[in-house]
Amino acid sequence: MTIPPVTNPHVAIGGLGGSGTRVFAAMLRAAGIRLGTQLNAPLDNLWFTVLFKRADWVRQRPAAAEVSQAADLLRRAMTTGLHGTLRPEEHALLIRLRDALPPNGTWKCGARATDAESLINSGPPSAEHGQPWGWKEPNTHVFLTDLARCFPEMRYVHVVRNGLDMAFSGNTWQARHWGQPFEVSHHPDTPLPVRQLRYWVAANRAAIEFGTAHMPGRFMVVSYEAYCADPERNWPRLRDFLGLPAETSLPDTLLQPTTIGRAEQRDLSPFPPDLLSANRVLQAEVDGLNP
Repeated sequence: MTIPPVTNPHVAIGGLGGSGTRVFAAMLRAAGIRLGTQLNAPLDNLWFTVLFKRADWVRQRPAAAEVSQAADLLRRAMTTGLHGTLRPEEHALLIRLRDALPPNGTWKCGARATDAESLINSGPPSAEHGQPWGWKEPNTHVFLTDLARCFPEMRYVHVVRNGLDMAFSGNTWQARHWGQPFEVSHHPDTPLPVRQLRYWVAANRAAIEFGTAHMPGRFMVVSYEAYCADPERNWPRLRDFLGLPAETSLPDTLLQPTTIGRAEQRDLSPFPPDLLSANRVLQAEVDGLNP
């Protein structure tokens, strides 16, 4: 790697849950970017999950200062470790977050109390310290406005998967919990696929509009389907965006796409015409950003 060590993150990956962000996390790890050690099977950085997927933040949008504190804790944990450095109020916060998580707590966000403990006890990275670092966690896009401010040099990769395929995804956490920030109502009579597609349109629209307007040169939209269709053409685009050496290549086994086109055999009659139209318009924009 020719990128010098950095204090702030080099890259973050986000998107709706089930969009294929795991594929891109695997690519960046193979390319030498350090994404953390406390990861789950989809390669989510569980320290980010502990700090950002909070029960009280689902109920009410956090203040900018709260997000800044979470971002600072994540940066310190990933670069120098938090063990022995936490201020009393920081330690109290992390204990509160830990106690809300299983097995003793009831907040099911994908992290467990042991993940919070590892965050509290984190030390400096060892052999990987000289590598550029970042994280993958789908919910990153929910906090993109604040994270772009906290990390002004961070590059962000937003992964988008076909909206109708996502409407029928079994990964419903974001649509069920983050609807309020994107003004997506959760009326109990609305079919779940319709709610999922409304969230897909609103959340991706917000990320794309903010990123293109406020993160020039640091924001990239990647179509999961376009990448899978021609990775040899699309990898150089991603590699150049991240500033990786031109000779950086990837193992052929990383890309194993599944469930592309699952909506083709589904009944689309429950979707209102205006929602299907909004889906088509946004999908065309995504396609236009993936030449």
